[in-house]
Amino acid sequence: MTSTQKTGKFVTFTMGIGPLLICGFSVPMSVSMIFPALSDLQDKYNFSDAGLGFIAAAGFMASLLVSLFVAPFADRGKPKKLVLAALILASLGSTLFAFGSSLWMFVLARAISGAALGTSGPAIKAIAANIDKSRAAERLGRLRGVELAGFTGGPLIGATLISPFGLRGAFLVFSVFALVAFVIVAPRELPSLPSTDESKRLSIELLKYRPIRAAALASLTLFIPVGIYDSLWDRYITDRGGNNFMVGMTFLLYTIPFILLGAKGGRLADTKGAARMTVIGIFMTAPLVMLYGFLPSAFLLVSFSLLEGVIGALSIPATQSLMAQVAPHGRASAAQGLNGTGDLIAGSIMSLIAPVIYGSHGPGATFTFAAVLMLICGTAVALMLRTTADSRSTT
Repeated sequence: MTSTQKTGKFVTFTMGIGPLLICGFSVPMSVSMIFPALSDLQDKYNFSDAGLGFIAAAGFMASLLVSLFVAPFADRGKPKKLVLAALILASLGSTLFAFGSSLWMFVLARAISGAALGTSGPAIKAIAANIDKSRAAERLGRLRGVELAGFTGGPLIGATLISPFGLRGAFLVFSVFALVAFVIVAPRELPSLPSTDESKRLSIELLKYRPIRAAALASLTLFIPVGIYDSLWDRYITDRGGNNFMVGMTFLLYTIPFILLGAKGGRLADTKGAARMTVIGIFMTAPLVMLYGFLPSAFLLVSFSLLEGVIGALSIPATQSLMAQVAPHGRASAAQGLNGTGDLIAGSIMSLIAPVIYGSHGPGATFTFAAVLMLICGTAVALMLRTTADSRSTT
């Protein structure tokens, strides 16, 4: 008997969470390279500002559709195929950006990159949560930290590479990076997910279950402010006297708590209860989001992003774990795909609404609107979870 066979924990880590972390870092890192390169591509190929919106929308829509319709395939016994497919898509997207010469090629490249995120995200979250359900939130917290490290590291490294290697060279480096991750993960075993006859059904059908609706609503509630950050954060920090460095610093400071505390926050959810920590996280985040609208300086905005990261490290793994707990047997990846779909819808809608409110009524009204919406949704989540718990206790 080998050493890996003697200890289940060692097998779980090396054969399960290790490859998941590699994919969880590599796919976001490869696809986030586009963020520092967009303005350079626009200058080089002379497409309009509307083109920037087309590129961004393609990524969102592709990720949303794939999360909803492709994620259930991971429940049919072969989630590793989706993990490997995501790495190939990430490499292909970067390659198309490298050799693209028109707006529509960039739109296609971004759609493929978005599809990579939608392909890998639900599958690796479902696997991480099902390796050992008593430690699901802990593993999801660690995975979330790695994903955010990839998202923030990609633009930083990409911006560094553009100067010496040019746009094409930088994108090709990221393409090769995804392929290297593919080579590392391909020979490794990944745990299979439980599969039943129900595994062939679409994710959206899960909404007939009240606990699923509560978990999905909780996840998208925490994603509401992301729409503001995507559409307004750069402008808002500039309006408060900040600069591009400070914008980047806010994302870095938000990520650090997930890297340092994600696993610990997940363990807290495992011991105290994912539902409880989810509700607490929502009601802690909402007042902070409202406060953002009234902070008078960019320095304070940067500082408070660290606090939000700490709260997020405690609440987001709990939310993902909650969905894993309430998912019907054989529907783990489909349920996580539904979570991702709701998140993207919430973020997209808020990204359209927030600039209108900001332009008409200012940042105070914008962030207060988001916070109030979070409180309303959070109250609904708490009531739904309480009703579900009460009904279970009486049966």
